[in-house]
Amino acid sequence: MAAIFVVVPGNEQGGAATHLVAFARAVREAGLDARFCFLSLGSGPLADRLRAVVAVEHLPASPVQAFRALTVRMRAQPPDSLWHAHGPRLNVLVATAARMTGRRWVSTIHSDPRKDFLASAWKSAVFTRLNLTALRSSSGMFLCNPSFSDLVPGKPWFWVPNALAAEPLPEPAAVYRTRLRSQFGIDPDTPVVGMVARLDPVKDIPTAIHAMANLPGVHLAVAGDGGQRTALTAMIAELDLKDRVHLLGHIREIGPFLSSLDVHVLASRSEGLPYAVLEAGYYGIPNVMSDIPAARGLIESERTGLLFPVGNGAVLAAQIRRLLDDTDLARRLAASFQSEILPRFTPARMLDAYLEGYRALGAP
Repeated sequence: MAAIFVVVPGNEQGGAATHLVAFARAVREAGLDARFCFLSLGSGPLADRLRAVVAVEHLPASPVQAFRALTVRMRAQPPDSLWHAHGPRLNVLVATAARMTGRRWVSTIHSDPRKDFLASAWKSAVFTRLNLTALRSSSGMFLCNPSFSDLVPGKPWFWVPNALAAEPLPEPAAVYRTRLRSQFGIDPDTPVVGMVARLDPVKDIPTAIHAMANLPGVHLAVAGDGGQRTALTAMIAELDLKDRVHLLGHIREIGPFLSSLDVHVLASRSEGLPYAVLEAGYYGIPNVMSDIPAARGLIESERTGLLFPVGNGAVLAAQIRRLLDDTDLARRLAASFQSEILPRFTPARMLDAYLEGYRALGAP
């Protein structure tokens, strides 16, 4: 009989989705399928990816119908079952249902809840407060970044590493490099810098775009979509960078894209623990990352990558130029990342961290 009920947003496409798929794979490979039940709120990319790994129960996409279904499901389970929510919406939904049914619940914090809704002033004011209020009623929190431990003072928390589940690509990197440059209509040797990020203010894509103004001849490719697309498109046109900055939209198979790059950039103002940095490192691409708490444990400057001050496009451009001009440095940073950082972020380590937290909370 299941003891842990993992409730996820079926339409998730970002790093949280990769985290959950890696978690499900670790559960399956450890033979713990019978102890876990995965429930998806609505359908979508994450629901589809999870169903390829484990059995997934469906909850209605409508919040009202989902709440009713979840409440019925909770009441049908033993009182000591533990309900595990992922994401702001589900924190509120699961917290409310748990309060109605007297069940315990926990949450994984994938990103800073205080910065999840920067694209909308009213959402930032309302949803942030609802989410933090919900977290106060949880039995504990799993954090992808220990710097979030001050969210709810006094609440038990457990660090859980994101798990890298990337796989080798079927063709050499040179094939993907040529393919991407052909897509842009540029010379095969043209340097391309890449980002994997949703088009959201917290990702600070404008800083990377402004950096391109100081890097003539270099192209920027952004894999991701979101509410800032119109504003970013206007910015690119205003800076006369339409020929060198490419907004590619969401890319499901990210390995070929990363393998085609010369440098990977993450300019975010806040992160949990960024998968894109791990994935770029896996494919041997050097990372340049904003100097935020999430960089700790991933980027040791001059050893496993390079850092730049948040929002400083001039320094970002200088760091990119260093890697493009010094291929030995680029190779050394990428190799150190692979040997020193990647072994810390495996599915087995993720599962162990979750199991340790569940045990500490008294889950059966």
